[in-house]
Amino acid sequence: MTDDTPTAETADGVLHQRVLDPPALKALAHPLRFQLVELLVEHGPSTASGLGRLVGESSGSTSYHLRQLAEHGLIEEAEDLGSRRDRYWRVARGGWTLEGFDLLERDDTRDDAQMVLDEVLRARMQRLRRWHRDAGAWGDEWVHSTIEMTSRLRLTRDELEELRDDLVAVIDRWRDRLGSRRDDGTEPADVVPVTVHLDTFPTGDPPAAGGPDAEPVQGPA
Repeated sequence: MTDDTPTAETADGVLHQRVLDPPALKALAHPLRFQLVELLVEHGPSTASGLGRLVGESSGSTSYHLRQLAEHGLIEEAEDLGSRRDRYWRVARGGWTLEGFDLLERDDTRDDAQMVLDEVLRARMQRLRRWHRDAGAWGDEWVHSTIEMTSRLRLTRDELEELRDDLVAVIDRWRDRLGSRRDDGTEPADVVPVTVHLDTFPTGDPPAAGGPDAEPVQGPA
């Protein structure tokens, strides 16, 4: 799975998606830390005290967890904001990817990977429920600009991979188009955060062992 949660820029100046290694995974595998990252993504840079008010924790507690996240490159200090006394934090740029299914197979990462995957799903459902609850307050024009869509296709594995790549290319094109306008001050005044959830996966029973020539798994008659 991937998350467009913005991580670090490499020395060549090109943003690369960070693959979470076991130490970074462990740093993120904490409900409060995951929530802090979510809040920084949604609301932008903030201080430990500001985040503490949102999550009902002391600034000392949130400051500790923010430092742990920063140590593993998931967030960074926004040195252009605030002061030495009021340090602002923001998510690092580039996005991250979690090889969740591989990490679930390893004894040393299984529990942390499961926790992070569960938090990702919880956060997704929370955002969707909030949208359903508040959609009426946005007005018809905003509501009619959104989509919730479920499509069921019959694909080979190669076709599924091609579909995935096509969909990712659309998101990447939009990310390139938007660029860094939030940082350089060219972002329009009427923009709002928009979430895109993208999942493609097979359903039903997996193919029988033995490859493509094996007998197909039979469903109910």
